[in-house]
Amino acid sequence: MSGAAWTSSARYTCTDCGKHYATSSNLSRHKQTHRSLDSQSAKRCNACGKAYVSMPALAMHLLTHKLSHACGVCGKMFSRPWLLQGHLRSHTGEKPYACAQCGKAFADRSNLRAHMMTHSGDKNFACHWCRKSFALKSYLNKHLEAGCAPAAAVAAASSPPSPSSPQQPDDRETATRGG
Repeated sequence: MSGAAWTSSARYTCTDCGKHYATSSNLSRHKQTHRSLDSQSAKRCNACGKAYVSMPALAMHLLTHKLSHACGVCGKMFSRPWLLQGHLRSHTGEKPYACAQCGKAFADRSNLRAHMMTHSGDKNFACHWCRKSFALKSYLNKHLEAGCAPAAAVAAASSPPSPSSPQQPDDRETATRGG
């Protein structure tokens, strides 16, 4: 299988970006994100023209044009019931996802997953000014904003990717419930 390597921790690794997956089918699905959105195989949304690398990704995106789940508190509309459920926590303050290591709680499972990286030894985002390293890029950006770097460096570090960067589908667009 090209574009994949089997690692000793029994996970599949994408050779394009280094992300790890437990199954070959999850890796195959991920590999589609590396396809060019300019290619003939890219799928376009008839409603907004946004391009996707696969039919499943496009199908998930199409749901965003059908906002049928309304928040009873503020009226905001959502395409999926679990997105509404997560939004409701912003009104209630509920944080059902707690870190097993430190107890910090989160309203969203994906935020807990990101937080868990802070407990690992992997700190791949280093400050160019003081050499302190962080598990998450967002933590590095907060560190820079707190005053470690000159203002110009902070703006550059937190700016969006350049227009020449390939566009990837939004994780919320391709995620499935419970994943």
